Amino acid sequence: MNPNGDAIVTIHSEIAVKLNFACHQSAFAFLRELRIENNDTEQRLEDVRVTLSCNPAFLKPKSWVLDRIAPAGIRAISERDIALDGTFLLELADSLSGHAMITVEHNGAVIAEQTKPVELLAYNEWGGAGYMPELLAAFSMPNDPAVDRVIHDASMILRQAGKADQIDGYKSRSRQRVWEITSAIYTAICNLGVTYAVPPASFESDGQKIRLPSQILENRVATCLDTAMLFASALEQAGLNPIVALPREHAVAGVWLQPEELSTIVADEAEVLRKRVQLQELLLFETTFATNSPAPPFSKAVETAGKLISQDRDVRWS
Repeated sequence: MNPNGDAIVTIHSEIAVKLNFACHQSAFAFLRELRIENNDTEQRLEDVRVTLSCNPAFLKPKSWVLDRIAPAGIRAISERDIALDGTFLLELADSLSGHAMITVEHNGAVIAEQTKPVELLAYNEWGGAGYMPELLAAFSMPNDPAVDRVIHDASMILRQAGKADQIDGYKSRSRQRVWEITSAIYTAICNLGVTYAVPPASFESDGQKIRLPSQILENRVATCLDTAMLFASALEQAGLNPIVALPREHAVAGVWLQPEELSTIVADEAEVLRKRVQLQELLLFETTFATNSPAPPFSKAVETAGKLISQDRDVRWS
């Protein structure tokens, strides 16, 4: 405080309010903004130390030294790369409340402090489309051992149908071939005998724990988002480009019928999605049919997904 009782500086900051292990793996930006404002209109401040710390220790503390802040000036800190503790985040089996602290020191005294809450998610928990939609892609696990079983089974299904049994992605340059591979993967996952589990309310915006492929194979239980990510994992391992769409209170999977390069990871324009399906560039299908016994044919899964993205439903896709 200055002699008038006013704060000497004001901290302006913006941080990520949720973190998980996927943030560490994806170089997710934790500190989005940090500016220090000198509230004194006459005196400049010199050698100001700004420190970021946390509790519990989910990141490595970091300090910056500002050589001077002009009277009534604001110094923005542009170097905001923060090292998250990957081991700590990987070991979180359940969510945990934490907080980040920013302190400003001058002449050995703390002249400003700011504390902000952070929700630390379980290692297998997605934060939801309302906050971290792009990190859903981190839960596609093509190298999970369970995915190899799905790909092997899909190859056998193709062979039994009298078709080429190579799982070779876009090598054939044929949309029909991509359909065949995707249909075989669908049948292979249907044959796993998975039971449907009801997802938590508003999971598409608030997030949920996601069962990884090996967990699904072991426990034979999955929500719509779990099955969508299982299909995305298998399609990616098959050399195809998967997509996950989030109609209201639901999730479906899909695949680009030709190699596709997108300018953004996440899109909110549902009409764009509909047009790509109509142009037969994108194939969407209902993944929870894989939990039915007997499972409907793949063509029915495609038809159902088409209804789910009709104009009276909101869709987010990534």
